[in-house]
Amino acid sequence: MNLIRYYNQNRKKIWGILIIIVSAFVVLQLVNYLYKINDEKNVKIENKVEIANHTKQDTTQLTTNRSVVTGEKKSENQLDTATKVINTFIEYCNSKELEKAYDLLTNECKTQIYDSLEVFEQAYYDTVFKGEKKTCTVENWVNDTYKVKIIDDILSTGKSNDYTKQDYITIKQQDGEYKLNINRYIESKKINKTTEKDNIQIEVVSKNTFMEYEEYTIKVTNHTESTVLLDGRTEAKTLYLEDSKGVNYSSYSHELTEPMLTVNAGQTKEVTIKFYSSFVATKKIQAIVFSDLMLHDGQLSEKIQFRANI
Repeated sequence: MNLIRYYNQNRKKIWGILIIIVSAFVVLQLVNYLYKINDEKNVKIENKVEIANHTKQDTTQLTTNRSVVTGEKKSENQLDTATKVINTFIEYCNSKELEKAYDLLTNECKTQIYDSLEVFEQAYYDTVFKGEKKTCTVENWVNDTYKVKIIDDILSTGKSNDYTKQDYITIKQQDGEYKLNINRYIESKKINKTTEKDNIQIEVVSKNTFMEYEEYTIKVTNHTESTVLLDGRTEAKTLYLEDSKGVNYSSYSHELTEPMLTVNAGQTKEVTIKFYSSFVATKKIQAIVFSDLMLHDGQLSEKIQFRANI
Protein backbone atom coordinates (compact mmCIF):
# COMPACT_ATOMS: atom_id res chain seq x y z
CA MET A 1 0.00 0.00 0.00
CA ASN A 2 2.87 2.32 0.77
CA LEU A 3 4.32 1.76 -2.70
CA ILE A 4 1.00 2.49 -4.38
CA ARG A 5 0.57 5.59 -2.27
CA TYR A 6 4.16 6.67 -3.14
CA TYR A 7 3.59 6.04 -6.85
CA ASN A 8 0.31 7.98 -6.85
CA GLN A 9 1.92 10.89 -5.04
CA ASN A 10 5.03 10.95 -7.34
CA ARG A 11 3.62 9.68 -10.60
CA LYS A 12 4.79 12.60 -12.77
CA LYS A 13 8.29 12.57 -11.27
CA ILE A 14 8.71 8.82 -11.77
CA TRP A 15 7.56 8.90 -15.39
CA GLY A 16 9.78 11.89 -16.07
CA ILE A 17 12.83 9.98 -14.81
CA LEU A 18 11.88 6.90 -16.88
CA ILE A 19 11.45 8.99 -20.02
CA ILE A 20 14.85 10.62 -19.47
CA ILE A 21 16.51 7.21 -18.99
CA VAL A 22 14.88 5.70 -22.08
CA SER A 23 15.66 8.79 -24.15
CA ALA A 24 19.30 8.72 -23.07
CA PHE A 25 19.53 5.03 -24.00
CA VAL A 26 17.99 5.63 -27.43
CA VAL A 27 20.29 8.59 -28.08
CA LEU A 28 23.35 6.54 -27.05
CA GLN A 29 22.35 3.69 -29.38
CA LEU A 30 21.79 6.15 -32.22
CA VAL A 31 25.21 7.76 -31.68
CA ASN A 32 26.89 4.34 -31.68
CA TYR A 33 25.07 3.40 -34.87
CA LEU A 34 26.13 6.60 -36.60
CA TYR A 35 29.76 6.10 -35.52
CA LYS A 36 29.67 2.57 -36.88
CA ILE A 37 28.35 3.72 -40.26
CA ASN A 38 30.98 6.47 -40.40
CA ASP A 39 33.77 4.01 -39.54
CA GLU A 40 32.63 1.64 -42.29
CA LYS A 41 32.62 4.49 -44.80
CA ASN A 42 36.13 5.51 -43.74
CA VAL A 43 37.39 1.94 -44.12
CA LYS A 44 35.89 1.73 -47.60
CA ILE A 45 37.46 5.05 -48.57
CA GLU A 46 40.87 3.98 -47.19
CA ASN A 47 40.66 0.70 -49.08
CA LYS A 48 39.83 2.51 -52.31
CA VAL A 49 42.77 4.87 -51.81
CA GLU A 50 45.08 1.94 -51.05
CA ILE A 51 43.93 0.06 -54.14
CA ALA A 52 44.24 3.18 -56.28
CA ASN A 53 47.76 3.81 -55.00
CA HIS A 54 48.72 0.19 -55.55
CA THR A 55 47.38 0.32 -59.10
CA LYS A 56 49.24 3.53 -59.75
CA GLN A 57 52.56 2.25 -58.43
CA ASP A 58 52.42 -1.38 -59.53
CA THR A 59 52.43 -1.22 -63.33
CA THR A 60 54.30 -4.51 -63.68
CA GLN A 61 52.68 -7.95 -63.74
CA LEU A 62 54.75 -11.15 -63.55
CA THR A 63 53.29 -13.87 -65.77
CA THR A 64 55.42 -16.87 -64.78
CA ASN A 65 58.02 -17.87 -62.20
CA ARG A 66 59.64 -20.50 -64.43
CA SER A 67 62.07 -19.83 -67.25
CA VAL A 68 60.33 -20.11 -70.61
CA VAL A 69 63.60 -21.42 -72.08
CA THR A 70 64.90 -23.87 -69.46
CA GLY A 71 61.91 -24.43 -67.16
CA GLU A 72 64.08 -23.46 -64.19
CA LYS A 73 62.15 -21.91 -61.30
CA LYS A 74 63.41 -18.69 -59.76
CA SER A 75 63.09 -17.83 -56.08
CA GLU A 76 60.47 -15.34 -54.93
CA ASN A 77 63.23 -12.94 -53.86
CA GLN A 78 64.81 -12.99 -57.34
CA LEU A 79 61.48 -12.42 -59.06
CA ASP A 80 60.46 -9.74 -56.57
CA THR A 81 63.74 -7.88 -57.10
CA ALA A 82 63.44 -8.09 -60.88
CA THR A 83 59.83 -6.94 -61.08
CA LYS A 84 60.45 -4.12 -58.61
CA VAL A 85 63.37 -2.61 -60.51
CA ILE A 86 61.58 -2.99 -63.86
CA ASN A 87 58.45 -1.45 -62.35
CA THR A 88 60.47 1.45 -60.94
CA PHE A 89 61.99 2.10 -64.37
CA ILE A 90 58.55 2.10 -66.03
CA GLU A 91 57.14 4.42 -63.35
CA TYR A 92 60.03 6.87 -63.76
CA CYS A 93 59.35 6.96 -67.50
CA ASN A 94 55.60 7.34 -66.88
CA SER A 95 56.21 10.37 -64.65
CA LYS A 96 58.92 11.63 -67.04
CA GLU A 97 61.59 11.51 -64.34
CA LEU A 98 64.08 10.66 -67.05
CA GLU A 99 67.24 11.34 -65.06
CA LYS A 100 66.13 8.74 -62.50
CA ALA A 101 65.17 6.31 -65.27
CA TYR A 102 68.52 6.84 -66.99
CA ASP A 103 70.34 6.29 -63.69
CA LEU A 104 68.78 2.79 -63.51
CA LEU A 105 70.71 1.73 -66.63
CA THR A 106 74.02 -0.09 -66.27
CA ASN A 107 77.24 1.61 -67.27
CA GLU A 108 77.65 -0.86 -70.13
CA CYS A 109 74.17 -0.08 -71.44
CA LYS A 110 74.95 3.62 -71.36
CA THR A 111 78.29 3.07 -73.09
CA GLN A 112 76.99 0.75 -75.80
CA ILE A 113 73.58 2.29 -76.56
CA TYR A 114 72.69 5.50 -74.71
CA ASP A 115 75.81 7.54 -74.04
CA SER A 116 73.85 10.53 -72.72
CA LEU A 117 70.50 11.41 -71.16
CA GLU A 118 69.54 13.25 -74.35
CA VAL A 119 70.19 10.16 -76.48
CA PHE A 120 68.15 8.05 -74.05
CA GLU A 121 65.24 10.50 -74.21
CA GLN A 122 65.23 10.73 -78.00
CA ALA A 123 66.06 7.13 -78.90
CA TYR A 124 64.12 5.31 -76.17
CA TYR A 125 61.61 7.44 -74.25
CA ASP A 126 60.26 9.32 -77.28
CA THR A 127 59.81 6.13 -79.31
CA VAL A 128 58.49 3.83 -76.56
CA PHE A 129 56.53 6.09 -74.20
CA LYS A 130 55.80 9.09 -76.43
CA GLY A 131 54.70 11.14 -73.42
CA GLU A 132 52.02 8.60 -72.43
CA LYS A 133 51.79 6.22 -69.49
CA LYS A 134 52.51 2.56 -70.05
CA THR A 135 52.16 -0.69 -68.15
CA CYS A 136 53.89 -4.00 -68.74
CA THR A 137 53.95 -7.74 -68.22
CA VAL A 138 57.17 -9.52 -67.25
CA GLU A 139 57.99 -13.06 -68.33
CA ASN A 140 60.84 -15.05 -66.78
CA TRP A 141 62.94 -15.73 -69.90
CA VAL A 142 66.36 -17.15 -68.98
CA ASN A 143 69.02 -16.43 -66.33
CA ASP A 144 68.67 -12.73 -65.45
CA THR A 145 66.92 -11.77 -68.70
CA TYR A 146 63.18 -11.07 -68.77
CA LYS A 147 60.81 -10.70 -71.68
CA VAL A 148 58.92 -7.45 -71.09
CA LYS A 149 55.80 -6.47 -72.99
CA ILE A 150 55.15 -2.72 -72.69
CA ILE A 151 51.59 -1.66 -73.50
CA ASP A 152 49.27 1.32 -73.12
CA ASP A 153 47.99 1.99 -69.60
CA ILE A 154 44.28 2.11 -70.45
CA LEU A 155 43.26 3.06 -66.89
CA SER A 156 45.44 6.19 -67.01
CA THR A 157 44.98 7.29 -70.60
CA GLY A 158 41.43 6.12 -71.19
CA LYS A 159 42.39 5.00 -74.66
CA SER A 160 44.27 2.28 -76.44
CA ASN A 161 45.89 2.28 -79.85
CA ASP A 162 47.03 -1.34 -79.46
CA TYR A 163 50.61 -0.17 -78.93
CA THR A 164 53.04 -2.93 -77.90
CA LYS A 165 56.78 -2.78 -77.38
CA GLN A 166 58.38 -6.17 -76.81
CA ASP A 167 61.68 -5.82 -75.06
CA TYR A 168 64.20 -8.05 -73.33
CA ILE A 169 65.54 -6.53 -70.11
CA THR A 170 68.47 -7.96 -68.17
CA ILE A 171 68.99 -7.33 -64.46
CA LYS A 172 72.59 -6.65 -63.37
CA GLN A 173 74.22 -5.83 -60.05
CA GLN A 174 76.45 -2.79 -60.20
CA ASP A 175 78.12 -1.25 -57.13
CA GLY A 176 75.67 -3.08 -54.86
CA GLU A 177 72.60 -1.86 -56.75
CA TYR A 178 70.35 -3.50 -59.31
CA LYS A 179 70.54 -1.92 -62.77
CA LEU A 180 69.06 -2.64 -66.19
CA ASN A 181 70.21 -3.46 -69.68
CA ILE A 182 67.28 -2.48 -71.88
CA ASN A 183 66.27 -2.49 -75.54
CA ARG A 184 67.27 -6.13 -76.11
CA TYR A 185 70.83 -5.55 -74.93
CA ILE A 186 71.99 -8.51 -72.81
CA GLU A 187 75.52 -7.93 -71.60
CA SER A 188 79.14 -7.00 -72.20
CA LYS A 189 81.88 -9.52 -71.48
CA LYS A 190 85.67 -9.28 -71.41
CA ILE A 191 87.46 -12.14 -73.17
CA ASN A 192 91.12 -11.12 -73.69
CA LYS A 193 92.19 -14.32 -75.43
CA THR A 194 95.07 -14.26 -77.94
CA THR A 195 95.87 -16.55 -80.87
CA GLU A 196 99.01 -16.25 -83.04
CA LYS A 197 99.76 -17.82 -86.40
CA ASP A 198 102.12 -16.97 -89.28
CA ASN A 199 103.31 -13.80 -87.46
CA ILE A 200 99.73 -12.54 -87.17
CA GLN A 201 98.34 -12.07 -83.70
CA ILE A 202 94.62 -11.69 -83.02
CA GLU A 203 93.31 -10.95 -79.55
CA VAL A 204 89.58 -11.34 -78.95
CA VAL A 205 89.13 -8.45 -76.52
CA SER A 206 85.42 -8.47 -75.68
CA LYS A 207 81.93 -9.12 -76.89
CA ASN A 208 78.57 -7.39 -76.62
CA THR A 209 75.53 -9.63 -76.71
CA PHE A 210 72.18 -8.43 -78.01
CA MET A 211 69.04 -10.50 -78.42
CA GLU A 212 69.48 -10.82 -82.20
CA TYR A 213 73.26 -10.60 -82.68
CA GLU A 214 76.71 -10.46 -81.10
CA GLU A 215 79.49 -7.93 -81.58
CA TYR A 216 83.13 -8.94 -81.06
CA THR A 217 85.95 -6.47 -80.68
CA ILE A 218 89.31 -7.85 -81.78
CA LYS A 219 92.84 -6.42 -81.76
CA VAL A 220 94.98 -7.49 -84.74
CA THR A 221 98.77 -7.13 -84.71
CA ASN A 222 100.53 -7.67 -88.04
CA HIS A 223 104.15 -8.80 -87.49
CA THR A 224 104.62 -9.70 -91.18
CA GLU A 225 106.07 -7.55 -93.95
CA SER A 226 102.80 -7.90 -95.90
CA THR A 227 99.45 -6.19 -95.70
CA VAL A 228 96.79 -8.29 -94.00
CA LEU A 229 93.22 -8.24 -95.29
CA LEU A 230 91.10 -10.07 -92.71
CA ASP A 231 88.48 -11.11 -95.24
CA GLY A 232 88.69 -10.98 -99.02
CA ARG A 233 84.88 -10.60 -99.22
CA THR A 234 84.90 -12.47 -102.54
CA GLU A 235 82.56 -15.14 -101.20
CA ALA A 236 79.71 -15.16 -98.74
CA LYS A 237 80.05 -16.51 -95.19
CA THR A 238 83.83 -16.62 -95.12
CA LEU A 239 84.08 -14.75 -91.81
CA TYR A 240 82.03 -16.40 -89.06
CA LEU A 241 81.69 -17.58 -85.48
CA GLU A 242 81.88 -21.28 -84.71
CA ASP A 243 80.25 -22.81 -81.63
CA SER A 244 81.06 -25.98 -79.70
CA LYS A 245 78.66 -28.00 -81.88
CA GLY A 246 80.28 -26.85 -85.13
CA VAL A 247 77.45 -24.46 -86.04
CA ASN A 248 78.55 -21.31 -87.92
CA TYR A 249 77.19 -17.78 -87.54
CA SER A 250 78.11 -15.42 -90.38
CA SER A 251 79.26 -11.84 -90.03
CA TYR A 252 77.29 -8.80 -91.14
CA SER A 253 79.50 -8.68 -94.23
CA HIS A 254 77.54 -5.76 -95.72
CA GLU A 255 78.76 -3.59 -92.84
CA LEU A 256 82.43 -4.42 -93.46
CA THR A 257 84.68 -2.46 -95.81
CA GLU A 258 88.16 -3.16 -97.08
CA PRO A 259 89.73 -0.25 -95.13
CA MET A 260 88.14 -1.58 -91.92
CA LEU A 261 89.63 -5.02 -92.50
CA THR A 262 93.08 -3.93 -93.67
CA VAL A 263 96.03 -4.10 -91.25
CA ASN A 264 99.33 -2.78 -92.58
CA ALA A 265 102.73 -4.32 -91.87
CA GLY A 266 103.81 -3.61 -88.27
CA GLN A 267 100.40 -2.16 -87.39
CA THR A 268 98.07 -3.01 -84.49
CA LYS A 269 94.43 -2.31 -85.20
CA GLU A 270 91.19 -2.74 -83.29
CA VAL A 271 88.11 -3.88 -85.23
CA THR A 272 84.52 -4.56 -84.14
CA ILE A 273 82.59 -7.18 -86.13
CA LYS A 274 78.90 -8.02 -85.85
CA PHE A 275 77.61 -11.59 -86.31
CA TYR A 276 74.19 -13.16 -86.93
CA SER A 277 74.30 -14.94 -83.57
CA SER A 278 71.09 -14.57 -81.58
CA PHE A 279 71.17 -14.92 -77.81
CA VAL A 280 70.99 -18.50 -76.56
CA ALA A 281 72.11 -18.93 -72.96
CA THR A 282 73.43 -22.46 -73.52
CA LYS A 283 75.41 -21.67 -76.68
CA LYS A 284 79.21 -21.65 -76.40
CA ILE A 285 81.19 -19.83 -79.09
CA GLN A 286 84.67 -21.32 -79.51
CA ALA A 287 86.31 -19.29 -82.29
CA ILE A 288 86.11 -16.50 -84.83
CA VAL A 289 87.08 -18.06 -88.15
CA PHE A 290 88.77 -15.98 -90.87
CA SER A 291 88.60 -18.48 -93.75
CA ASP A 292 89.55 -15.96 -96.43
CA LEU A 293 92.34 -13.97 -94.80
CA MET A 294 94.67 -12.51 -97.45
CA LEU A 295 98.36 -11.53 -97.27
CA HIS A 296 99.55 -9.02 -99.90
CA ASP A 297 103.24 -8.17 -100.29
CA GLY A 298 102.77 -5.88 -103.27
CA GLN A 299 103.28 -8.58 -105.90
CA LEU A 300 101.92 -11.84 -104.55
CA SER A 301 98.86 -12.70 -102.53
CA GLU A 302 98.42 -15.63 -100.22
CA LYS A 303 95.21 -16.87 -98.62
CA ILE A 304 95.26 -18.53 -95.21
CA GLN A 305 92.68 -19.60 -92.64
CA PHE A 306 92.97 -18.15 -89.16
CA ARG A 307 91.02 -19.33 -86.12
CA ALA A 308 90.98 -16.82 -83.29
CA ASN A 309 90.11 -18.84 -80.19
CA ILE A 310 87.58 -17.54 -77.67
